[in-house]
Amino acid sequence: MLTHLAFVCALTLSFLASDDPERREPDAGAPAHEVFSWTSANGLRYTWWLPENYDPAVPRNLTVICHGTGLDYRWGHWNNKVKIFRPDDVVISVDGPTPSGESRLFMGEKKDAEAVRDFLRELRGLFSVERVFLYGHSQGGFFVVYFAGEFPGEVAGVVAHASGAWNWSKANKSVHPVAICFMHGTKDPVVPYRQSSGSRDAYADKKFPLLHLRRLQSYNHWPNAVRANECLAWCQGMTCAEPAEALAMAREILRPKGKDEYQWETAVGFAAARDVLRRLAGEGPAPFDAVDEKLAADARKLIDAIEDQGARHAKELEKQMEGAYDLGKGEWLGHLIALREDFRGVDSVEAFMQEIGFDKRRKSQERPTAKILDAWYREGIRPADLFEAIVSNIGDAFLFEGFPPELVERMEGWHGAAKSLDLDKKALKQWPEFEAWRDNWKQGSERYQDLWSDWKGAPR
Repeated sequence: MLTHLAFVCALTLSFLASDDPERREPDAGAPAHEVFSWTSANGLRYTWWLPENYDPAVPRNLTVICHGTGLDYRWGHWNNKVKIFRPDDVVISVDGPTPSGESRLFMGEKKDAEAVRDFLRELRGLFSVERVFLYGHSQGGFFVVYFAGEFPGEVAGVVAHASGAWNWSKANKSVHPVAICFMHGTKDPVVPYRQSSGSRDAYADKKFPLLHLRRLQSYNHWPNAVRANECLAWCQGMTCAEPAEALAMAREILRPKGKDEYQWETAVGFAAARDVLRRLAGEGPAPFDAVDEKLAADARKLIDAIEDQGARHAKELEKQMEGAYDLGKGEWLGHLIALREDFRGVDSVEAFMQEIGFDKRRKSQERPTAKILDAWYREGIRPADLFEAIVSNIGDAFLFEGFPPELVERMEGWHGAAKSLDLDKKALKQWPEFEAWRDNWKQGSERYQDLWSDWKGAPR
């Protein structure tokens, strides 16, 4: 898949080589929301565009897009449409510092981080900048987390989409002021979702304060400007100095977006908004010292609405689960796992998860989960042996989200060819447990969508 993706990207770059935006040196008089290209002093090509009513006397946030493998600076505006992606910011999309044939790479090396640092400092001289945010996709996502560790004073927040963190990325106390968000589709066939959930867990273990995982239900590896905006709004809301700005970011996160350009939709970022709103309640890792009474009251309304929504989900799950983790009863599995992540930090949900011992139960399933994944990625394993490894462990690994997206289809195909594959009789007797896992996951996910679809937006 990676090879195929790189091949397609190479063809795209070759075919669209003439599709370069007009070259224009950055200036405040450029028309808003029109894409121009330029080259930095250290040789990095980039595109840039201005928001409406840009005034050099009034600093704006600057968001820089870092592309994935096999691409270049043009990826930004091709995949994150002007007026949709961060419409109020100065937006930049830049080449990776390392040449790779006709494309560019963002490597996890000091030289690449230094090149981007120098580039950001040049941009600060060209535009009136309040804060800098980085949004990286795929390899660019790994890089922005790495960059935050190398030069935390250069950025306020980073969003790593469809990636995770390289294990040499720094997460020490010097990086704590940077807001770090991992964003990932749960059905990503290129970079597994567990890369981001695992990176979040690793940073949480290090007591990293400004940390968020945005789970994209059943989404793939594609970019998504609408959800990237929510994640960047979280970064902005967690690092801004003004309570009014934080409240505006929470409202934007909670605004129902409907279907995006890919005809896909998901729940709004309840957990992200709750994080930001804690600041206005004088709580969390970055509380405001003082908040106007009216703003505090408005924040409280939003908090109550989120907590009520979480309580509604918890009540439904109590009914479905009937006090037990029984895959053969109810429609709860897909709902439960989605709720754990999408409502992380929401008090009503945290209380429910503690009541049912979710985190402890999930941890107890790490070993059988590893057995399934080890078998899946073992080179040369027979389908019959892989089938057996999955059916014999899934009953003790059902709280894990991050199995390969094609697992169900493959298992159904192998089960249908049981005789020709000489599947073990004992393994075949365990097939109903796999079916219970599959069906409960599907039905629970559908029930979850039924409930979050009722959200009409934050109260005023």
